[in-house]
Amino acid sequence: MKLKIKHTTSYLYQDKVFPEPHHLYFYPQNRSYLTVLDHTIEIAPKPDGRAIRLDVENNSYEQCWFNNLTDQLTVNVLMTLEVSELNQFNFLVEEKSKTNHTSAIKLYLEHQLLLNEELVSWLEDVENNNPVQFVGALCHKIHKKWDHTTSYSPDLLDPNSCFNSDAASCRDLAWMMIQMLRHKGYPARFVSGYSYNPEITGHELHAWVEVWVAGAGWIGIDPSSGLFITELYIPLATSYHPVNTLPVQGSFRGNGTSELQTKVDIDLID
Repeated sequence: MKLKIKHTTSYLYQDKVFPEPHHLYFYPQNRSYLTVLDHTIEIAPKPDGRAIRLDVENNSYEQCWFNNLTDQLTVNVLMTLEVSELNQFNFLVEEKSKTNHTSAIKLYLEHQLLLNEELVSWLEDVENNNPVQFVGALCHKIHKKWDHTTSYSPDLLDPNSCFNSDAASCRDLAWMMIQMLRHKGYPARFVSGYSYNPEITGHELHAWVEVWVAGAGWIGIDPSSGLFITELYIPLATSYHPVNTLPVQGSFRGNGTSELQTKVDIDLID
């Protein structure tokens, strides 16, 4: 199966500004079910320099820098991917990892916020000694309790505020689930990318969760859908914290305010 993805991101500035170096996270991550057939990034205004780099959490990004003022910054991404069937359950859970990952995993166990008593009590109802069954049950329970809303803001609800709401964005639900998993001792990280749904015409940047299980490694799960991920999920960036997965990261010098416009189209071409 082949997917064609077109993603346009534009920042329109009220006055001319000087853009500082930007990092663009639009490169699909290495996954066994995913092959990148072609990939281009067009940037306007044209950067005075650009280079593909690797960050501390092994995410590929493009660094670009500018020497002139501008009243807009537009990033057009076009890629074609081939995906094959993903069997998320083709593994054996082991009592402990064959390799000592203690120091590397520690970052994905850090609590960014103390969970309130009501949330902890709700979480205690999801009990299962099998880690995969526990994760699946928690994901399903989150999906049933909260309605999914769309948000283009980089800001997040904190997990306690999200818990007390009736609806939340995919990013809010993913971040809340990560804190729940860490509270229960499961290493978890935030994933930003695309999720193709053949039943809709318009898409958006999506967020989900990966949880680390000994033997299985990182397992993808989506609290917005209540399901484990499939081959139709295309990860662009992963991190212990959501702020590190934003697709366009950078700032500008000047007094102009900015307006964000974004559009994602995903088409099945085979």
